[in-house]
Amino acid sequence: MDKRRLYVVRGVAKHGIITYNCPTPEWALRKLRDFKAAQYQDISVADPDGGSLTEADLVVIAEASGAAPSDEAMPAAPQVPRQPALA
Repeated sequence: MDKRRLYVVRGVAKHGIITYNCPTPEWALRKLRDFKAAQYQDISVADPDGGSLTEADLVVIAEASGAAPSDEAMPAAPQVPRQPALA
């Protein structure tokens, strides 16, 4: 069975480390922009081989795959503040 090849987007939020395993470069680009909009710290993106990628790298990869991601086409998702659980 083939192992899935994922782009990993990781960042540090106030409550801990957030990691997304993204199946496509377009999804990884969207998550990267979401993380930036949420002002996460130490954001990193790794390609399926474990190499480090920048936002510009993801844009080129996504465009080569046939998508045309832009800030207008892929706006950052609004972030909803989480409320602590009541005991």
